[in-house]
Amino acid sequence: MKIGLLGGSFDPPHNAHIAVAQAVRKARGLDRVDLLVSGQSPHAGGKSNHADVQHRLAMAHLAVEGQEGLGVEDWETRREGRSYSIETIRALQKAHPQNNYDFIIGGDMLADLPTWREIDKLLVLVDFVPVFRPGYEEGVFEDLRGKLGEDETARLRANVVEMPLQNISSTEIRAAAAAGESIAEWVPPAVRTYIRGHHLYERQL
Repeated sequence: MKIGLLGGSFDPPHNAHIAVAQAVRKARGLDRVDLLVSGQSPHAGGKSNHADVQHRLAMAHLAVEGQEGLGVEDWETRREGRSYSIETIRALQKAHPQNNYDFIIGGDMLADLPTWREIDKLLVLVDFVPVFRPGYEEGVFEDLRGKLGEDETARLRANVVEMPLQNISSTEIRAAAAAGESIAEWVPPAVRTYIRGHHLYERQL
């Protein structure tokens, strides 16, 4: 099977996550895209999550409910310590050798790709799929050529999926939920109900 992985804390999952997953699934002809729910990320300073992992997993499952071709991957949540993508991919390929994986990455994160652990090996194991707004600048690829080489950079460029990205922030959603404001336009209805029912983010301003 051809599986896409969209990594994130999903704290909470929102409509933009679903839109990206579906756009890449269709553009790449994937059998499924899984929301890869993080444990402790090595990126962004290893920042802590606001909701406990069981809540983030539950919300991810609710977010993909009824969405054709979407699922949830919980491998990173079942291990201790920080999760590195190379370790995740090796574990998934060992558990599911019949699968080929695409790793979806936001255009804003692409410049940092050369700093990822064992990136040379990771680029061999998976196809990275950058997601950009239409009309993005090519400068990031020019910079990557000097760090990853011409061939790998060309492959990344060829894999780009363009879509009008929605300006939705998990930080803003948590702040709105904490203030008792509506988050209906940002998250799937089942996720909104879960957040309210479990009083998530009420103390996070």
